Amino acid sequence: MTTWTTDAVLAASNEWLWVPEDAQRVQTEELLVVGYPDHFEVPTSARVFGSGREPEELLDDVDRITRGFGRDQVWWVVSDMTTPEGLESALLARGGTVTERADVLALRLAGGLPDLGVPDGVEVRRVRDERTLRDALGVESDAFQSKPVPEDRIPASLAEIEGGLADDSSGRVVAYVEGVPAATGGWTIAGEVCRLWGAGTATALRRRGAYRAVLAERLRIGLRRGATLGLTHGRTDTSSPILRRVGFIRYGEQRHVHVDVPR
Repeated sequence: MTTWTTDAVLAASNEWLWVPEDAQRVQTEELLVVGYPDHFEVPTSARVFGSGREPEELLDDVDRITRGFGRDQVWWVVSDMTTPEGLESALLARGGTVTERADVLALRLAGGLPDLGVPDGVEVRRVRDERTLRDALGVESDAFQSKPVPEDRIPASLAEIEGGLADDSSGRVVAYVEGVPAATGGWTIAGEVCRLWGAGTATALRRRGAYRAVLAERLRIGLRRGATLGLTHGRTDTSSPILRRVGFIRYGEQRHVHVDVPR
């Protein structure tokens, strides 16, 4: 069983990568640049795993890759652990803007799950078919004010869900308040880590316990699968305070820095 020190949690956070099959991708030992499909909230992202090169040299490399994707903007993922030092300062010097701050949050599961106080009137369902998938995607679009998933992406999204149904290695759930889709969230098991992603609540149904219901169900599944840590990145001004109230501990901060790519 892993001993979840601060360094171990931050390493697990830095190892968390997800690239859909239909995305453009360039990955080396130093960095990863992903060109997501256009409907994603962040269409192009970049991160460095660690490098001894000068920041400006890395930025020029990523700009070149981004132009190769046919894109003119990129969102960098950085943290206090990002190396080389000075990378974030170099991004800001190029006109970069911090667009999102998320806390690295983790909950040790070895001692069991906390009581999240989920109200009796909230029902949680596993996403198993097109109807529940559309419920989840509708909540997600409303919660994050993002573009709806295109119709031609629905079959691929269903296939992704079906891949985790047999072994609970990944999936989504939806919480309903009085029969109305109210919150959703996904998970992926990576070794002893239950990665918690994509959680949000419909704007009209907040403060009804749906978010806590989605969280509780995903943690229950993770614990059953042998996870010893629940890990997530919670936005500092929305989900992070909720998660910290129920027992998650903050280990650091992850930032998205948006920068235009010169032609």
